[in-house]
Amino acid sequence: MPFAETPGARIHFEERGEGPPLGIGRAVWAGLSIGGMVALRAALERPGRVAGLVLLDTDAGAETTLAKWKYRAMGWTARALGMRPLLPAVARLMFGETTRETKPELVEAWKGRFAATHVPSMLTILDALVRRDAVVDRLGGIDVATLVLVGEEDEALPPDRSREIAAGIPGAGLELVPEAGHLTALERPGVVTGAMAEFLEGMAET
Repeated sequence: MPFAETPGARIHFEERGEGPPLGIGRAVWAGLSIGGMVALRAALERPGRVAGLVLLDTDAGAETTLAKWKYRAMGWTARALGMRPLLPAVARLMFGETTRETKPELVEAWKGRFAATHVPSMLTILDALVRRDAVVDRLGGIDVATLVLVGEEDEALPPDRSREIAAGIPGAGLELVPEAGHLTALERPGVVTGAMAEFLEGMAET
């Protein structure tokens, strides 16, 4: 079952009966935002390949109608004018208020990276976001150790989305990352790395 398709490639899990890539049968999947959405679906569709989950600033629901129109508007703008007109809005969505005020150099550096984004690739991502289905009612079927992390200042996918995931997955842990927005791993790398390391050490002991 493919998670995504592009004109030149398909992302899939052993559709053709091939063995696991790199010889890795199971792994702990960690994903931020869209990566978390993919990790959730991996746990549901190919549970034998998922030993655990670390879900950062993500969502198990479908996009709201308003969000869909916003994403489509972003796509139209990027297609016509490139990424630069979108940079102020993208920075506000990606970085929390604390980071924007106290780490302007980090924000500016990543605005430069966002400006260089390959527009066709971004359009493919926006399309996948708009078309994704909800898996909230399937979360109870996930039976692996799970850690959910979310920035307290995340405006793109607010903490309530992560609370919903943690409440739906049996035994899942939830940690709010202070003074961080959507890109927690960039804004508070020490906190995020520490939480992940503690979670993995706990898994190793069980």
